[in-house]
Amino acid sequence: MTWWHSLRARLVLSHVLVALVSGLVTVVVLRLVALQGWDRAMGMGEGVGARHGAGDDGAPGGPAGMAGFRAEFVDSVDRAVLVGVVVGLLVALVLGVLAARRTARPLEQLRTAARDLSLGRYDVDVPHPGTTELAGLADDVRELGERLAATEARRARLIGEVAHEMRTPLTVTRGYAEAMLDGVVPADEVALGKVVDQTRRLERLAEDLGSLSRAEEGRLEVRVVEDADLAATVADAVAAVHDRAAGHEVTVRLAAPDRLVVRHDPDRIAQVVTNLLTNAVRASGPGDRVEVTVDGPGPGAGGTGQVATVEVVDHGVGLRPGEETAVFERFYRGEESADADGSGIGLTIARALARAHGGDLVAASDGPGRGSRFTMTLPVPGPASVPPRG
Repeated sequence: MTWWHSLRARLVLSHVLVALVSGLVTVVVLRLVALQGWDRAMGMGEGVGARHGAGDDGAPGGPAGMAGFRAEFVDSVDRAVLVGVVVGLLVALVLGVLAARRTARPLEQLRTAARDLSLGRYDVDVPHPGTTELAGLADDVRELGERLAATEARRARLIGEVAHEMRTPLTVTRGYAEAMLDGVVPADEVALGKVVDQTRRLERLAEDLGSLSRAEEGRLEVRVVEDADLAATVADAVAAVHDRAAGHEVTVRLAAPDRLVVRHDPDRIAQVVTNLLTNAVRASGPGDRVEVTVDGPGPGAGGTGQVATVEVVDHGVGLRPGEETAVFERFYRGEESADADGSGIGLTIARALARAHGGDLVAASDGPGRGSRFTMTLPVPGPASVPPRG
């Protein structure tokens, strides 16, 4: 890169050019204004001299004398302007160098900070320039470093969490395989079934991790159906977990309108509701009841009638204070969880799916042993079709 392309050179040259143009303008203006004023004054003087009959051609007040005075005046003006232009150029050059140095230094510091960020040094000290625009740029670079640091921390934590989640099924699978090879455990249907179960668990974990990755990158595929029936979607999800709930001796009750038209992706919303119901069944004990309520927009939805709600309530282990938000974190499992077969990221994906629809998913609980309530909201752009129940 040549010196001409540098910011310093262009700033200095811009100051010099401004001074040079100003000098040229000054020369032109003085030539036009000063000399025209002199000529007018001399014309008046000649008229006065003619009336009084004063002076001959060689006298000081004659035409030749006036012409000499005019030439001396023009020379003095030219010399003064030339000196002024030269001094102005020198001053502009000095000021340009100072301004270029003052401007380029924080830019070089920001460039160094950006280079350090690209190399993974996120704790770099970003300067605080005094110029408003450069200060804004420095704030953006500083925020970029903080976000990159947070992203790197999440990535490192995710790697550790994934390694931890994979360790258990891999250990169990290896244990059974080695035991069967050593003849300690017979390679029968029961032992092989254990290996298959752990393999399926790894497959589910891989699928969930893929969905989690797309969710965190905002790439979850949502195929919205404009006239989809939310009540039917939830009813299908309830039917899908019926056998599992019956195996745990848990009753699932659904309260929903005959039809509730809300634009959504039936497969994705069914995935959310299925996850909520599965967790509710896990958290419940024999004889407990899980209640599912689907409601359309109305006074209960903030008084504006702009959201439909799906609520899943259980009366099981409940949530401790602070777990209302923690349950949506990756691989989080409460201490009261009765089943550790899940991947621990189902609720994270469920909330991402709800938000991909423009809604949300929140949790609430009165405390441990008092059950929990998960509420999903979906926006309703226009009037929803909600026939009365029954």
